[in-house]
Amino acid sequence: MIFSELEYFLFFGFVFFIYWYLLPIFSKDRNFLFQGFLLFVSYYFYMSWDYRFGSLILLSTLIDFVLAIYINESDSKNKRLFFLYLSLFLNLICVLGFFKYYLFFANSINQILGNKYLPILEIILPVGISFFTFQSMSYTIDVYRKEIPVEKSFLRFALFVSFFPQLVAGPIVTAKTFLPQLETHKKIEDIDFKLAIRFFLMGYFKKIIISDNVSPIVDVLFKSPEVYSGISIWIANAFFVIQLYGDFSGYSDMAFGSALLLGYKLPENFYLPLKPTSVTDFWRRWHITLGTWLRDYIYISFGGSKKGVFIHKFNLFMTMFIGGIWHGANWTYFFWGAFMGSFLAFESAIKNYTEKFWKNLPKKFHPTFLFLSWIYGLGAVTFACALFRSENMSMAKIMMEKMIFMESGEFIRPYMLKTFFVMVIVLFISNIIGHYIFEKKKAFTINSKLEFFVYPILILIIAYFSNDNELAFVYFQF
Repeated sequence: MIFSELEYFLFFGFVFFIYWYLLPIFSKDRNFLFQGFLLFVSYYFYMSWDYRFGSLILLSTLIDFVLAIYINESDSKNKRLFFLYLSLFLNLICVLGFFKYYLFFANSINQILGNKYLPILEIILPVGISFFTFQSMSYTIDVYRKEIPVEKSFLRFALFVSFFPQLVAGPIVTAKTFLPQLETHKKIEDIDFKLAIRFFLMGYFKKIIISDNVSPIVDVLFKSPEVYSGISIWIANAFFVIQLYGDFSGYSDMAFGSALLLGYKLPENFYLPLKPTSVTDFWRRWHITLGTWLRDYIYISFGGSKKGVFIHKFNLFMTMFIGGIWHGANWTYFFWGAFMGSFLAFESAIKNYTEKFWKNLPKKFHPTFLFLSWIYGLGAVTFACALFRSENMSMAKIMMEKMIFMESGEFIRPYMLKTFFVMVIVLFISNIIGHYIFEKKKAFTINSKLEFFVYPILILIIAYFSNDNELAFVYFQF
C-alpha cells in the first residue's frame, strides 16, 4: 500500500472517518481510544506488505521500551550505560544488522576466503527497517542523556514507533518531537485542512508527474551505461536526482499532509534542496531529519567540534560515512558516504576562507559567484549519484570515468531529452514559487471554496499524466 494508490486513499478515508466521527461517540477518554485505533491501523498498514513484519516492529518496540525503563531506574552510571549499549546492540546488530547487512557481510567474507564459511540465507528486507530502528533508538539515547522522561505508556510508545504516515520512508521522527504530541487533546477543529491538503497534493504531484515519469528512463540509462557518451551519463545522473527528489520529497510531503489530517505534525524533511550553494548546503536541505539524527546521535557522540580541528573534520567525515552505510548493504553506499563525507570535511576546512572571500567580493559579482557555487554544489551531488544508483562498483566506475573524461558513445534518445527539458522547466518554476513562499514568506490568498473546488480537477489532471504502472517509493528499500 503506497500513498499514490487508490488503496491508500480508501484506507485513509476509512481511518479519517472512524478517527474523527465515530470514536468520539463511544468514549470521553479520547486520547486512549484515538491512540489505540491509530496503533491498530498502523500495524495493519505495515503488515499489508508482509504480515511477518509486524512481529519485527513489535520486537524493536519492546526492546527499547523495557530497556529505557531500566536505564531510568538505574542509579549506577555503569548500569545505565550497559542497558544503553544493550539497546544499541540489539537494534543495530540483531535487528538492523541481520536483516539489512547479513547477506552483504556473508557474501563478502565468503568471497575473500574463497569458501562458504557463512551460510547464505534468504532474508526478506522489511520495508522501512532503518527508519523505525533509528526512531526507536533515539528514545533510549535521549532517556540515557536525561533529555526526555521515560515513557510509561506502552501504547503511546508503540504508536510513536509505528505511526503509519512516516513509518516506511520517513521523515525520521525522534521521541522528543513526537511523544509530547500524544499528550495533547486532539480536535478536528484544530486541523489546518488547507495546509494538509496542499502538502499532500504537492507530494502527489511530485511522485506521479515527476518521479514516476522519469523512473523508466533512469532504469534504461543505468542498465547499460557503457554504451552512452559522457554527456549522456551526466544527464542520466541528473535524471536520477530529479527522480529521487520527486519520489522522496513527494513521500515526505504526503506523509506530512496525512499526519496533519490526524492532528500530528511531522518535522520538515526537505527545504528547496535543488538550489544548494555547496555540498554542505545540500545536506542542510535534503533529508533533513536523517542529517539531524546523525548530528545529534553520531556527530555529537564523537565529540563534534570540541576536540580540535583535525578531529572535527574527521567527525564530519565519519558521520556522513555512516550515513552512507545507513542507506544500504553495498560497496557503492560505502564509497558514496566516503565521497560525501570528504566534501563536508573539505568545505568545513575552507569555510573561513570562503566567508572572507564572499565578504570582500564586490556586490556586482555576487550573482555570478552564487551561480558558480550552485553549479559546484549540485554538480558534485549529481556526480555522486553514479555511486548511489549503480548496482555495483564496476558500473559506478564506468559512469564516473565517462563523466570525468567525457568519453564518446551514444547520445540519449530524443524522447528522453524532451522529458529532461520539460522536467527542468517544471522544477525551475516550482523552485521559484517555493523560493517566494518558503524563503521570502510571500502569502497567496486563495478563496477557500474555489480552492477546494479545484482539488478534484487537479487530481484528475495528475492522474491523466501519470505513468500507467504504480511504482513503489525508492526509499522503501532503505
